[in-house]
Amino acid sequence: MSTAVLGKKIRRNVPRRKERKQSVDKGAVLGGLLLGLGRTVFVLTRWTLGVAAVVVVSFGILFAYRWVTAHEFFALTSLRIEGSQRLGREEIAEMGGVSTGSNVLSINIAEVQRRIAASEWVESVAVTRVLPDGLIIEVKEREPAFLTRRDEQLYYADINGQTIAPVSVDKFISLPILETEEGVQVGSGIRTLLDEVARNSLPFGMSQIAWLRQDSADQFSIFLEKPRVLVQLDGADLNSALASLTKVWADLGRRGELDRTEFMFVMPGRAWIRLHADQTL
Repeated sequence: MSTAVLGKKIRRNVPRRKERKQSVDKGAVLGGLLLGLGRTVFVLTRWTLGVAAVVVVSFGILFAYRWVTAHEFFALTSLRIEGSQRLGREEIAEMGGVSTGSNVLSINIAEVQRRIAASEWVESVAVTRVLPDGLIIEVKEREPAFLTRRDEQLYYADINGQTIAPVSVDKFISLPILETEEGVQVGSGIRTLLDEVARNSLPFGMSQIAWLRQDSADQFSIFLEKPRVLVQLDGADLNSALASLTKVWADLGRRGELDRTEFMFVMPGRAWIRLHADQTL
């Protein structure tokens, strides 16, 4: 039987290295702190000066604005209003909130335009500031072509039959009444008819028309006061129908029967006439 003997390791004493302690340079540390503090102070100072400059400039601008918007040099003395026909000059100025003596620079152009454009008579408006003391208001009014009834009230209406404003005594205009059948829209035939009347190409004028009616998309009725006759037109070919109307009208005039005519229906190349004495031509 063999026996193993464990030997002990011999540990040698190895001398340890001694770490050298580095000395701290207090002057360098203090210099770094002072440098950082200086940079911070510089940044804060620059920021403070910037804010102060902005505040000073803002107050300067505010002061200058208040000065120029109150100085009499910019007082409104020249107010020019163009394009008004039914709206009076004073009425437009009042609607826009503009009056002589107001400071031109303090006038809010957009607000003046908005207030004037709110009028039912105004189609468009442009306001221009003219320094140092002027203002120009250019108005385009809606043009009435007819009178029309809405809910038992009489209104002015444009060439498309759209209502403009209620009829009033101070703005009364003598115009023919436009009537439409329920569900029938005012078409281009009415506009063509009025254009021909305005060009004096028809045997009667606007002052003779008591009312017009669009009976359907292709048929129109006109009632004349002098002579008192109801004219119906086939609007499928309106220009040809109007040419036929002119010929028939001239023929009745030559025969002395125009004042006796009660009704006529005219289409291109043809016409049916009814006289007051129940005679038909």
